[in-house]
Amino acid sequence: MIQGVGSASASTAARAPTARGGGGEVSDDQRKTQRAAQQTKQSLDQQRQIAALQSRDREVRAHEAAHKAVGGSLAGSMSFSYETGPDGRQYAVGGEVSIDTGAERDPQATIAKMRQVISAALAPAQPSSQDQAVAAAARATMAEAQRQLNQPDQDGTERTRPVDNDQQSGRVAGYQTAPAPGGLISLIA
Repeated sequence: MIQGVGSASASTAARAPTARGGGGEVSDDQRKTQRAAQQTKQSLDQQRQIAALQSRDREVRAHEAAHKAVGGSLAGSMSFSYETGPDGRQYAVGGEVSIDTGAERDPQATIAKMRQVISAALAPAQPSSQDQAVAAAARATMAEAQRQLNQPDQDGTERTRPVDNDQQSGRVAGYQTAPAPGGLISLIA
């Protein structure tokens, strides 16, 4: 602050920086500029967050749609969990589709069904660990059905029907899991 000779000069000098925008005080123009810069930064951060949420939403919806499309009549409806973005909109950040994994009465029908379950579980471009576990459980159920087909009938003849080895070797070969007792399993993104 500038020191004046008289009280009038000191008083005028004290007000001068505010009126002219100089000195250590911040002018209205500077405050506006700082607020605009802060809003721009927040806006860019919000835009990045919205873009990430939009990307995740597309990924989740495509993942679940792949399960649903391949699962056909075995697949239930898609359900999603949502997150609200800074724009106030809801974005899907997780989802699931239930699928009927219960064995059929006929081993051949069970094998056909489990092939479809495996295909549905592994349909997305990037199956989740839950998807892979469902496929592994379906493989185990399919192997049991194949074993039943290979058992001799009461008259001693075998009912051998080969299982397509390509379907059985899938992406999770060697993963051990107990056969599903039946019912619905959710395929989760």
